[in-house]
Amino acid sequence: MLKANVSALSYNTHKAVRPVHSTGNSTWTMENDVTADSDDSVAAPTQESPIRPRRRLRRALIVVLVALIAIAAIQAVADDTDHQFANFGCYLVGLVAVLYSLIQVHLHASAFGRRYLVPAAVGIVLGGIFSLVRFDGFSGEMVPQFAYRFGEELHLARVSPDAAVNDAAVNIADGSPEAVASADSNGFLGSDRNGVIAERRFAIPESASDIKTLWKQGIGEGWSSFAVVGDRAVTLEQRDERECLTCYRLLDGELLWNRNIETRHENALGGIGPRSTPTIDSGRVYAQGATGQVWCVDLISGDVVWSHDLLKIAGWDQLASEVAIAWGRAGSPLIVDGLCVLPLGGPESMAKSGRSLIAFDAADGTVKWTTGEAQISYGSPMLMTIAGKRQIVSVNEATVTGHSIEDGKVLWQFSWPGQSNAGANCASTVSAGPDQFLVGKGYGGGSALVKVSREGDEMIANAVWTSSSVLKTKFTHACVDGEVAYAISNGALEAVEIQSEESLWRQPRSERLGQGQLLLVDDVLVGQNETGEVVFVDANPDQYVVRINLPALETKTWNIPTVAGQHLLVRNDREAICFFLPAK
Repeated sequence: MLKANVSALSYNTHKAVRPVHSTGNSTWTMENDVTADSDDSVAAPTQESPIRPRRRLRRALIVVLVALIAIAAIQAVADDTDHQFANFGCYLVGLVAVLYSLIQVHLHASAFGRRYLVPAAVGIVLGGIFSLVRFDGFSGEMVPQFAYRFGEELHLARVSPDAAVNDAAVNIADGSPEAVASADSNGFLGSDRNGVIAERRFAIPESASDIKTLWKQGIGEGWSSFAVVGDRAVTLEQRDERECLTCYRLLDGELLWNRNIETRHENALGGIGPRSTPTIDSGRVYAQGATGQVWCVDLISGDVVWSHDLLKIAGWDQLASEVAIAWGRAGSPLIVDGLCVLPLGGPESMAKSGRSLIAFDAADGTVKWTTGEAQISYGSPMLMTIAGKRQIVSVNEATVTGHSIEDGKVLWQFSWPGQSNAGANCASTVSAGPDQFLVGKGYGGGSALVKVSREGDEMIANAVWTSSSVLKTKFTHACVDGEVAYAISNGALEAVEIQSEESLWRQPRSERLGQGQLLLVDDVLVGQNETGEVVFVDANPDQYVVRINLPALETKTWNIPTVAGQHLLVRNDREAICFFLPAK
């Protein structure tokens, strides 16, 4: 017996030791990954049991199914919350599910000796996709967008910045209605600066064939809109490293003049180029670029009358400015009583001397006053008569303020939280009845109806109501028609009774305009879908009725459409179209 045990011990020194377990009269050994063969050599590891790989695949499938259910639940409440935040939630859930599933599939493949299968497959798929398409920014609700790498490019109209303008050659006098706008739209949100055009001078087309396309061509980047007076349409655009103030002929889109400066705004989320709309007044064009360049230019000749750099006035460099005002300066000039009024912005040290607004003499560009301690937002100053006083109303980073026209003095203040480098205030105020205005925002915000009243010698602003469920205007503005406000709220067109804040109707989810734009033209709403399509909807508080959908632009569009008589001009960051609508 002793000899046998010694032999067994000697034999086992050439093998992996197998623990021996004894229970009663029986003895058994726990097998490990090494077994003896006939040559007493060390054997290769055995393959993993197929049971565990199958479990991994089941787990991956379960995680994917749970993720899909969670995403469906998040999207189900997006209409009542915020589509951007809902999308963020879906991305987080989806990312976790995809990573977990890929890891499990990779382990499954590795168990059968195919450890490079999943990494190779992922690399091939991603490489194939990005060889055909390129990342094209985000939508207004943070949906990644892609474009074909080999798509057709529209060419920009070109003209030398210093080219002379032949007035006789440019002014069209052929008598055709297409040559000159039958009604002007001289700036931001139309000539009345409220998104409402009182008289509709076109018939609502019954089909796209009723509409004439006067021109379609490439344009520089940016989210500016057109201002139209007579036969001229003016806008702002980015061309390579130069920010341009450009003037086009309404009839055929010929570029008449281009005034520009070497500067560029670019943001991964907000895009490239200027985002305000020029204002035309008394034969002059007033404009502000995304980096604070301000121009006053003669409408006919394109000659610069005066210009300023707001960053120099504020004592800021561009980097510091864009840390605080991340998506570029967007205020459109307000021309009132011989003044050109704009948001100023500046470091905290400027607060006491005034950084909310600046007023230039419209004639010669002399600085007349600066005012307000609040940092600026992306809204534009508006002219209103409130509590018996004509005044300027400004939406700032975290407040709304009223200002005297004469000296900019702050008359009243209303708290309206926001951050110009995060959940920003983008919408300006719109008048909504005597001494009242509406102001809205996105990013999970909502709207407020504010009333300004007098208490002795002071003016006090109080909310009639605030709501996080209606008029959630992110990039756009409410259009007021009597007691009803129409707006793109959380991406869906909506009608709301102003005094009661009751939602009268909301656009179906399948027809949402996204973060597009809106104008009210007499009795019809002209909506610009974020995807580029134009839609005509009855301005009817009782029901949502679409009159026609008009194919127009084909990529992301945050620019406000321009209606000037029978002319409808639309543009985005790569192309512009001028439609001529049928006569009423």
